[in-house]
Amino acid sequence: MTAAPQKPDVRDASLATVLVVDDEESFHRTIAKYLSKYRRISAYTGWQAMEALNKHHIDVVLLDLNLPDTTGFQVLDQIRRERDDVEVIVCTAHSEIRNAVEAVKKGAFDFLVKSFENYQNMAEHLRRALEHRRNKRELIESRTQKHWMREAFQLMEESQSETMQMVIRLARRVADTPLTVLIEGESGVGKEVLARYIHARSDRADGPFVTVNVAAVPPGLLGSYWFGHVKGAFTGADRTQIGKFELADGGTIFLDEIGELDADAQVKLLRVLQEREVERLGAQEATPVNVRVLAATNRRLSEEVKIGRFREDLYFRLNVLHLTLPPVRDRVEDLPSLVKLLLAKHAGMMNREAPVLGDDALQVLQRYDWPGNVRELENLMMRMCAFSPGGEIRQDDIPIEYWLPTLNQAADELVQREDTPRLLALAVQQFERYFIRLMIARCHGNRRLAARALGISYTTLKQRLREDRPGADVGDGDDVTPTRSGPLKADLRAGRGD
Repeated sequence: MTAAPQKPDVRDASLATVLVVDDEESFHRTIAKYLSKYRRISAYTGWQAMEALNKHHIDVVLLDLNLPDTTGFQVLDQIRRERDDVEVIVCTAHSEIRNAVEAVKKGAFDFLVKSFENYQNMAEHLRRALEHRRNKRELIESRTQKHWMREAFQLMEESQSETMQMVIRLARRVADTPLTVLIEGESGVGKEVLARYIHARSDRADGPFVTVNVAAVPPGLLGSYWFGHVKGAFTGADRTQIGKFELADGGTIFLDEIGELDADAQVKLLRVLQEREVERLGAQEATPVNVRVLAATNRRLSEEVKIGRFREDLYFRLNVLHLTLPPVRDRVEDLPSLVKLLLAKHAGMMNREAPVLGDDALQVLQRYDWPGNVRELENLMMRMCAFSPGGEIRQDDIPIEYWLPTLNQAADELVQREDTPRLLALAVQQFERYFIRLMIARCHGNRRLAARALGISYTTLKQRLREDRPGADVGDGDDVTPTRSGPLKADLRAGRGD
């Protein structure tokens, strides 16, 4: 399967890219007038169309069914197999409407008969295609999020760390109660995942789970954001809006970074916890809310109370049950499972085969301190999926910054070893490998162009790639520049003339 490029969330026509596939230059010139609000890419053959889809962020394809090197049906089939996130609108003549209807049955979003009147309605066709694409993508992302959250829950339950097992036992015991839970832990340890775990195991699991990042809400907007407002409550309030607490009614609200609350906001939150009701800005009456509150912080709130930065009464309201998540460095026995989960997750998102972490690479990661915890580990695994698809992640694939603590901690041992890593050579080698890969990506996979940009010969670049991945195919297959006539991708070419 061809890897799908990451795409921006298209909510504005100016961000959408339309690929126009037609062998007639006159059609490209005509249609350009109606696509002025969109980014437009032209292709004249089926081969060029697939090349463009592999290299660019395409949102919608306007596809002619009659192409010089293949049929539009074969292009459509390949788009549906490789780029299901792209919407296809078939463009056809009056005499070919039957074929256009058949194309819709095979997965095209819509068809458009080529005529001046229909060109004028092009904006509406594209708007509906983009809206359909966005809705489909949000549904897929929601399902994907739920899948990986379930995997994360299972990993937590099967943790090899005694400390983590104790946290999970307490979380399960309290899940089906209405108790407020305060979750403490360093940044990136997975406090929100634990909060979602408690919600999912509770009798509120079918209700909403609403997350509020306290630190991200400006103090002046906190009242409206949390509690909502009525129409006319302030300048610009042209409609009534409910706040986060009402959105969470019947479910759970997760207050992340609760330690960042200022004094005024602490008073407002305390009242909600005491009275179990909210008052919208400008409203005459309070609204009861049935909400389970989970809060998290990377600070020690007991210490914040002692120095007067956090209200003691609010602290006791939040700290009915206290859970502390251990940092990654204190649960290194879970690293293999965490790495496997994160590699599978991000390889799947990139439409790639997940690489496997070698034992020597695991030893490097187990000696690292992980100040960014699971969040930092996830970022590293994302990089590994991009640079080592389907292969083994070796010790020298791990960036040099993860080696330094390892070498620091084992300095005496390393000095006496004959195979002590040469740090400078290793750092230079890793930077060169990273920079070559980066330049090839910037050149859309064209290695000849990348070699020119790097100021080295193409032969030298291929040799570097062989050294990076012995046995890997470093042929010239991705160095073809599309022209109006050229070889079609193998599976399209095989069906030419059908």
